[in-house]
Amino acid sequence: MEPNTARWGFPKRIAILFLTVYCFFLFFDFTSSDEIFPPLFYKVMKPYIAFWDWFVMWTGKHLLNLPPITVKPNGSGDTTYNYVMQLLWVVLALVAALTWAVLDKKRPAYNQLYRWLRICIRYYFAYTLFTYGFVKVIKLQFPYPSLYKLADPFGNSSPMGLAWSFIGYSKGYNWFIGGAECLAGALLFFRRTTFIGALLAFIIMANVAVMNLCYDIPVKVFSLNLVFLSIILLAHDYDRIKAMLIKQRAIQINQRWGRILQVSLKVLFIFLAFYYTLGRAIGYLSQYGDDIAKPPLYGIYDVEQYTRKGNTADSVSWKRLIIAFPERARIVNRLDTIIRATCKVDTIHNTATFSTPKEKEYKLAYTNPDKDHLLFTGSISGDSVSILMRRYDVNKFLLNNRGFHWVNEYPMNR
Repeated sequence: MEPNTARWGFPKRIAILFLTVYCFFLFFDFTSSDEIFPPLFYKVMKPYIAFWDWFVMWTGKHLLNLPPITVKPNGSGDTTYNYVMQLLWVVLALVAALTWAVLDKKRPAYNQLYRWLRICIRYYFAYTLFTYGFVKVIKLQFPYPSLYKLADPFGNSSPMGLAWSFIGYSKGYNWFIGGAECLAGALLFFRRTTFIGALLAFIIMANVAVMNLCYDIPVKVFSLNLVFLSIILLAHDYDRIKAMLIKQRAIQINQRWGRILQVSLKVLFIFLAFYYTLGRAIGYLSQYGDDIAKPPLYGIYDVEQYTRKGNTADSVSWKRLIIAFPERARIVNRLDTIIRATCKVDTIHNTATFSTPKEKEYKLAYTNPDKDHLLFTGSISGDSVSILMRRYDVNKFLLNNRGFHWVNEYPMNR
């Protein structure tokens, strides 16, 4: 920023001080179980996290008269806890800003504070965009629809599940949106490209926020905060935006070089951001996403014959077995009830050990009469069983075999 000794008006002073305190709360929010920062941060901040746990729960009970808050931030970032904490951020930031402005009323302006606030917003925002961008480029956040999703009736999808399947189907779309997020983050690292980076980030995050709102994805609070940050960065260039969009004047960019220390710290931060976000995403390839190792007996199996203690007309016998992930299975019975089970397969002894909420653990031996069939034998709840199943060809699913077409004479909307 150019040196400016002009005295700021009271509203501008309050606004900058409010943003400073509010962004402090936002940057140091370590209450979520989605660890986007190095684990050491969360260990160091345990007392700070414990304080917010107490403060949020106390506020909900004594000031807002809410039922006891027992659910902390988890995979959902839109819990009651989150909304109460968001309210506290706003109130505390406003009180702190007013108090700060009154006690420091002789100071004419906060140019240096504002300069460093923008730098912190840029780097925090860039890191966050890298985090969410790389898990799309590496395709971890939105994996291809699992066998469970392919076998489920379409109407059983939740709005969020529908969005996850829609995005996860296409690698290209993941690369596009993830690459755009990473590009916006990279542009925010540099002062001269902050404007275009903030503009790109606003477009991206506005789309994310709308999707979260429309598909009931529980990251609404956080995504709206990121939209807010992009607006703060863009507001700094209001005159440039006005000149470009309304007056259509050429925009002059300040080309002065920063100090060696600033450049060194910038390079170090960019390297660490790439190392931790991209490196961690690559490290998770074998644990999440489309490249996760397929378990033994992976597939969808439809029962051809189910015999239990000599009775082939068991009304609650198996109808379908789906094994998509290690040590997990879904059993669909003849009443079309989905039963979630653990399934530990021993490929040495050819046995599968199942456990369901209603059935005690039971072990079944398996054989393959031919490449398309699987036969389980053993006992369930003391009754001998024999289950003959045929493997379902997953390429029969329209979602798997439709492919890409340049020409479509008629729409394929099913």
